[in-house]
Amino acid sequence: MLFSKIMSNRKAKILCVEDEQDIRENIAEILRDEGFEVFEAVDGKKGYESFIQNKPDLIISDIMMPNIDGYGLLKMIRDNSNTRKNNIPFIFLTALGQRDDVVKGVNLSANDYLVKPIDFELMIAKVKEKTDNALKLESQHKSNMKNLKNQVSLILGKDVTSYLNIITNAAMILRDEPYGPLPHRKYKEDFEKIYNNALKLRAAIENSLDETVIDNRLNANEEVFDIHKFLKEFIAGLSPKYRERIEVEIVSNQDDFPNIKCDKIVLHDALKKILSSFFKLDLDSNISIRIMFDHTDQMVIIFRVDSKIGNLGFATKVDESAIARILDQQNCRFEIVDTQDNTAVLIIPSYRIINS
Repeated sequence: MLFSKIMSNRKAKILCVEDEQDIRENIAEILRDEGFEVFEAVDGKKGYESFIQNKPDLIISDIMMPNIDGYGLLKMIRDNSNTRKNNIPFIFLTALGQRDDVVKGVNLSANDYLVKPIDFELMIAKVKEKTDNALKLESQHKSNMKNLKNQVSLILGKDVTSYLNIITNAAMILRDEPYGPLPHRKYKEDFEKIYNNALKLRAAIENSLDETVIDNRLNANEEVFDIHKFLKEFIAGLSPKYRERIEVEIVSNQDDFPNIKCDKIVLHDALKKILSSFFKLDLDSNISIRIMFDHTDQMVIIFRVDSKIGNLGFATKVDESAIARILDQQNCRFEIVDTQDNTAVLIIPSYRIINS
């Protein structure tokens, strides 16, 4: 029953990687007619990018392709420990009589193969079998995550939230000195600390009860890295005409600055989209990037565009939704926060912050 609900909620996603356009388009058209969502790529390099972005349930790939061939694509996917999808079902396309290709593919952990010219009925049968199994595994995984959330909720107890509300409200009242001036300013500072840390504790509790957060913490193995170094390398890779117009503010205590646990490819794609949107508005603009933390320990990357484009240009021409779709893959957010000052923020949730 649960599996049937998942099947009705979304189509299985297929990635077809084939450099011969006619073959690729025929495969894609037939699979779409069968109700699958299909993504296409012309070689292994583009195929890997599509795999990261679209998270398909099955890959059909030719072997001999330019740039990165089918074997290289399969190895890159299997070696990627940053996603649970690295065990995705993989079907190779091979020419008739090329037995060695099949053997090599199996040794590299390919799941199946199809011989060209393709028997499309056989292809559909193999695709349905493997995607049905993939969706069943997804269903089981979601059930496991829900079960973990329920167990955490039971362990935590409902009274914790009530106690926390009392602490937060009391601290909020006391910091405003309701009974008259406090004998020393340190009292007020301490009440402020209690209040702020109560808010942080509330955020930590809410995270512990979020299925997506539990999933990311227990199952993903994203890379842990220094955000300053990442930004520096990203900007260094831009052309000089853009690079010289970007300034990153480095915090004074950088040695103690926490790392983040995130998918570098997703963050790279988001930054590329953000900065290209800014420069499209005004090639002569200067962009300042500053990093800070909010009261719930989320990392906030602030972008301020020093430009003459005007408020309307910034508000209407930056593709906020497209950037948000990229960052949704890591549960990060992008928002335009001040059109008067041409300011936007990229927010990285607190559970992705790794303190040394």
